[in-house]
Amino acid sequence: MRRIPSVRPTTAIASLALVLSLGACSLGSDDTVADKRSPDDTSVAGESPSAAPSGEPGSPESAGLDPNNLPEPVASATVPARAGEGDQSDATMTVELLGLSREGRTVVGQFAFTIDAAAGSEPNHLYHYLGNSGWAPFFIDNTNLKRHRVLSDSSGVIRAQTDYQGGKFGPGQTFYAFAVFAAPPEDVTEVDVAMVDGAPLATGITIQ
Repeated sequence: MRRIPSVRPTTAIASLALVLSLGACSLGSDDTVADKRSPDDTSVAGESPSAAPSGEPGSPESAGLDPNNLPEPVASATVPARAGEGDQSDATMTVELLGLSREGRTVVGQFAFTIDAAAGSEPNHLYHYLGNSGWAPFFIDNTNLKRHRVLSDSSGVIRAQTDYQGGKFGPGQTFYAFAVFAAPPEDVTEVDVAMVDGAPLATGITIQ
């Protein structure tokens, strides 16, 4: 298994700086955890499978990844997806966790989303594929029984993660994304990750 490249997710850092500059950052660690769920190449989002320019929303670069040295996923799951206006119940989305890396007092997660839908389905935003629901990953520190959500301002409106409305992608294409969380204590090296609603927890994920 390859390690995540050392490219720093500059978009993530910029978003985090914006959150922290508001002076009312929610560290996203809450709720004693009482139970656990069990855990159960494609192209880049853009005009064509290989046409996403550097920094385009959904490209590897926008998530702090090197497109020429993408890491192997450390976890994956497939969930139902809403594709188009009609009832396409057979559409699915595969979500992959590409890794978690500790960056000082934060942890940066990098993810990939791929849609499998009927031929001719129109590209759409991640928000719509999720049934008009926001993407809200989190991880669980089982040592201290704490849940760590994405860093945000006090209102929860500004979040240190990829803007799920920032770009469209279609079947067979991959949308790359990042999310920034408050880091657990240094002695916590493994956590369980909720990648997307409806997917089982990815358990025993190592923080690099």
